[in-house]
Amino acid sequence: MSDEPRDPPPPVEPGIDPGIDLGQAGYVPPDPEEPPPVELGRVGDVLPWNTLTVLLAWALVFLWFAARAQTGQIEAYVAWGASASGWPPLETAWRLLAATFLHADAAHVTLNAVALLIYGSSVEAVFSRWAFWIVYVAGGMAASAGSIGLHTWRYGVTSSLSVGGSGATFALGGAMLASTLRLRGRLAAGRARALLGSALFMLTQSLVAGFSNLGTDNAAHACGLIAGFAIGALLPVSERLGGTRVNTPVRLAGVVSALLALLALGIAVVRGVRAGY
Repeated sequence: MSDEPRDPPPPVEPGIDPGIDLGQAGYVPPDPEEPPPVELGRVGDVLPWNTLTVLLAWALVFLWFAARAQTGQIEAYVAWGASASGWPPLETAWRLLAATFLHADAAHVTLNAVALLIYGSSVEAVFSRWAFWIVYVAGGMAASAGSIGLHTWRYGVTSSLSVGGSGATFALGGAMLASTLRLRGRLAAGRARALLGSALFMLTQSLVAGFSNLGTDNAAHACGLIAGFAIGALLPVSERLGGTRVNTPVRLAGVVSALLALLALGIAVVRGVRAGY
């Protein structure tokens, strides 16, 4: 037996079978100067205060209706700002947004609340807290306007009446869908595919489910989704995901959007209570 020293085996990267010929398999070692892909966990500590604020508003309005046994009463929803065709322009404008705070029953508000919690918190983390208000307000109003437009075209000016925050949640989902496409080169490949797949699954199954329920307003869903995607394609992503700092125009637009949401909700409360609902 020879006691001559032997050369140490070549180093093997963790998780790679040393019996595989990496060169033949087409393996390309990582560039040591290439920065590692960013992970969404880096923005996971952003608490979704704006999302929770809207959830609280939804809950309080619904509990008011439930406590007074007025869920399902068309007159009560009209008084509180249900979106409908046939109103003057100014009256229609505040209703486009106020309608997103109204829900028909417990199942309606619960399903929308789950979607809002998922998409809203994601938008606040991936974009910014100000971006949440921009998407919610602009997307929610676009969804209500699209619903009015389609129903007016198909049935006439007196046929449209809709409530619910699903159009706004679809807008938030559309913004998240846009973000997955924008971040596909910055996220790890597996994370990007998982994020895109989960967003597409939730959005498409909601749209498909809407066709089996005659009370679902898919026109609002589709318009909200399109508006949210367009907004999400333009908004700057978080600097912790390789984007830029929130600039003054975005911050200003967020403040204005939040104030519009508060104004619409305030008008709804005053008008509804004065009408006895």
